[in-house]
Amino acid sequence: MARTLVVTGSGPVAGRLEDGVRSWRGVPYARAERFGGAGAAPSWRDPLDGTRPGPVGVQYLPDGTRVGVEDCLTLDVYAPAEADGPLPVLFWVHGGAFRTGAAADYDGSVLASAGPVVVVAVSYRLGPLGFLQLGTADEPEPSPAMTDLLAALDWVRREVAGFGGDPDRLALVGQSAGASLVCALLATPAGRRARAAIALSIGGLPQEPAESAEVAGRVLARLGVPRTDRARLRDLPAEAVLAAAREAAAASRRDHLGGVVWGPVVDRAVLPEQPVDVAARGDLRGTALWLGSCRDEMTVFLQSGTEEATAVARGHVGDEAFDRLLGVYRATARPGEDPLQALLTDEMWLRPAWRLAEAQAAAGGRAWLSRWDHAPSLPPFDRLGPTHGADNACLWAHPPRFVERPLLARPAAPMGPADLAVTAALHDSVLSLVRGGTPAVGALEGWAPYEPATRCTALFDATTRAVADPEAGRRSAWAGG
Repeated sequence: MARTLVVTGSGPVAGRLEDGVRSWRGVPYARAERFGGAGAAPSWRDPLDGTRPGPVGVQYLPDGTRVGVEDCLTLDVYAPAEADGPLPVLFWVHGGAFRTGAAADYDGSVLASAGPVVVVAVSYRLGPLGFLQLGTADEPEPSPAMTDLLAALDWVRREVAGFGGDPDRLALVGQSAGASLVCALLATPAGRRARAAIALSIGGLPQEPAESAEVAGRVLARLGVPRTDRARLRDLPAEAVLAAAREAAAASRRDHLGGVVWGPVVDRAVLPEQPVDVAARGDLRGTALWLGSCRDEMTVFLQSGTEEATAVARGHVGDEAFDRLLGVYRATARPGEDPLQALLTDEMWLRPAWRLAEAQAAAGGRAWLSRWDHAPSLPPFDRLGPTHGADNACLWAHPPRFVERPLLARPAAPMGPADLAVTAALHDSVLSLVRGGTPAVGALEGWAPYEPATRCTALFDATTRAVADPEAGRRSAWAGG
């Protein structure tokens, strides 16, 4: 009989068995004081109730309500009841602009059963509590959230065998901010233990110390507290810290897309260098990478106008290059396509994937590129198309229904035939990469790793397929060709 009581190094955890999947939720993997690094988890004697969702980190809901607690360093584990183990481990890092989200918003039972794999979903500290830089540009400190994720990976190394997982068959998977954090983890020794990594919608690579220190300076100025006064910073109400961060973000919308000012920092200790440099050196040759984006990432961000996002992109590439590129996008626009939206999508979401794929391929490693072209039949995708998060809705769906996402205020909904087809293809490829190191299965058997001559890309839609160098004219324009 499948065990639901597992004894960990911290204490016993009592889980649940439902529909052939065991789950343990809200399992502490570390603890930390505010702005400090993650340390050892607390211990307990009596069985911990792992049948209910764990806590969420401090954050604002879409309606502006503040929820969550600072003591949020827990994870959820899902494992098939009867599968022969040990099983590969899918380590999920949620997105949410580095300021929202939690493991509790993701039910890994479908992926665990279909794999079969063990799914570990982790919560980490968010916003200023997870990323405020209290060092300097010359002497940066590690992002607290990065120490959280490394502590969670250490928990997997020590404990996942007790839940049926194989710590030596690890895949890192993340979307949006979670994808950026997965890339950051690949630049650490612990992250490089992973045999595979999937990064969907990489919102950018890690910040350099000067940028993170400048953002922190704006927040600290609003708080009226110097970075060196740690005791006072720890004693401030969480609401005061979040409010100051919100004001600083609002003032940064022409420099950072959507005022997203947070992210992991290259601190030269916990995160020693950029993931692109690690890949270029060949240190990721043993890690199979899948780097994905959505075709119309930016439509959800442009609902209130294009001025701020355009200013961010112009700041990245320069006015002359931006105007030249916009001319190319206008000349190659599909019927009904907004060329400015398409340009902003590629500048902000596709270029980080290109850079990493090119570095990985040049060093002899493998990286697969994909584009999500399907608009799920639920809000907001039914109105905005395959925008940011469309792939994530299908990745975590429980066919035949999309699941409720409480932290996004997104209700459950039935799936249509096209939703079911593309979700099946996505699940097959994700689980194939986690289990065997390649996502090229089924209709995507011809999906080849990235190389400059072909630039093979999987297009996920009602008819999923692999094509060579989609939008080649636009891509070559970025290269100046």
